Amino acid sequence: MHGAVLTGVAVCIWGGVKCLVLTGSVSTVHERIVGGSDANIDDYPWQVNVRYNSESACGGSIISSQWILTACHCFPEEHALADYEAIFGTTSLIQTDPNTQTVLFEAVYKNPTYSADAHVGDIAVVKLKTPLTLTTGVGTISLLAASVQIPPGLICSVTGWGNINQGVALPIPRTLQVGRVQVISSRTCNCLHKIDASSDYHITIQSDMICAGYKEGTVDACQGDSGGPLACYINNKWYQVGVVSWGDQCGAKNRPGVYTLPSAHIDWIKSLVTDCQVDSITIDQAPIPDNENGCQAADGAIYPYPNRGTAILVTFITLPLYWLSAYLLTNL
Repeated sequence: MHGAVLTGVAVCIWGGVKCLVLTGSVSTVHERIVGGSDANIDDYPWQVNVRYNSESACGGSIISSQWILTACHCFPEEHALADYEAIFGTTSLIQTDPNTQTVLFEAVYKNPTYSADAHVGDIAVVKLKTPLTLTTGVGTISLLAASVQIPPGLICSVTGWGNINQGVALPIPRTLQVGRVQVISSRTCNCLHKIDASSDYHITIQSDMICAGYKEGTVDACQGDSGGPLACYINNKWYQVGVVSWGDQCGAKNRPGVYTLPSAHIDWIKSLVTDCQVDSITIDQAPIPDNENGCQAADGAIYPYPNRGTAILVTFITLPLYWLSAYLLTNL
């Protein structure tokens, strides 16, 4: 679903908070939507294209006029901050819109709980060097409070300019894509990811993650979509409920995409971005219940739920490092 190379970073202090000023050598970062369709930036004005060395690397979202939300793994430690920029307000990456804005980064703040091995805390906020001019195609998206429960079965949208399949780039003119995906419970998602898994695949869905997609694997984020938004239209308003984080291939059967929950880190986000919009709402939709006998795979078979406690222990202790370059969703 995603592919990146990770590495180290210098620490700065901004407003009494640790931030990252990335320094060092070169690597690679990229991603896109599998099973998606062409979209217009006016319909998703919060969408950001994060670029490294003038190449599309990740996605992101506007949460304030001078701040964007994205993923930690989009910023390998050997990458210099000066080599990053973000593009706003364009549908196509080749034929940019007249009101497109390009802004450099002032600082990158990685979540302090971030673990590259387990993908916990894979969420970052970026302060832009200059504030954006908010227009029809450049706008903010609201976040949800920690108390809001996202019901399995909710249909949401994932957007980006990443690959359209594993190793297949989005063709010119590289038009923004949108895919409709269904929220899947963590219990079912964790079970699906264990089906036919290799002996060295020891990842577990954590409490700050949310899954979305289908067991058939028809729609998914892919390389280049990392850091981009999973957005849901709730009570006549768009909310960001996820940040594209990781997955096993792109659009594979029994491998729904995994996103970081901004609501799980909302206090940290608000401590940096004081003017972002955070709402406490009730989602009036009954959740799809889990099958108590186990998760149903794409072939219709029922697989028992794994022992979550054992899996969590393995996640932190035995996850091999090479897994990172295989399944992250960046183009770095």
